[in-house]
Amino acid sequence: MTSLESMIKKLSPLGIYRIENKTNIKNELSAYAYALDIHRKNIDTLIRECFISSAQDYGIEIREKVIGAVKSSYDLSKRREMLTLRKGFNENDFTRDSLAKFIKSFGVTEFNISEVPTQHIIGVAIGGSYPDSEEKWIENQIRLILPAHLTAFVYFGGRNWRQINEDDKTFKQLDDQDLMWQEIHLQ
Repeated sequence: MTSLESMIKKLSPLGIYRIENKTNIKNELSAYAYALDIHRKNIDTLIRECFISSAQDYGIEIREKVIGAVKSSYDLSKRREMLTLRKGFNENDFTRDSLAKFIKSFGVTEFNISEVPTQHIIGVAIGGSYPDSEEKWIENQIRLILPAHLTAFVYFGGRNWRQINEDDKTFKQLDDQDLMWQEIHLQ
């Protein structure tokens, strides 16, 4: 039911207003209804964007900007999954499994965590290829979350985007190799 239909339904039983086509009352109600319908759509959008599970646009982007950069290279479901993982991490999550969950919240799928508890060392080897700025951000996030008494070593495997760019290949040349994105860094 539109706003206009709702207003007419509520006002008609009163018998005070003559709500017929081409009357001033009907025109005025139509103008109010038009604005109310637009506001209703805006409210519906706002409510949708308030929750990670239903957000489709700025609700995802705002949350991503708070923790880093917008991850537009991932599909919407992956972005939601990453944000949900990140949101679920708290100050009591300092186990190996929790660190793995935290690293997955960056979109990193290939990694290995090694520990040397007697020397307070933790190493994280990350596979895949990331732009230099994203590598720095991932490493910084890992260092920020770890307790201060741990020494962290973060390694990135494979070729990075800068090295791939130095090959000076066109997109067609890369595409002709028919490689998956995660395979390009192993060339």
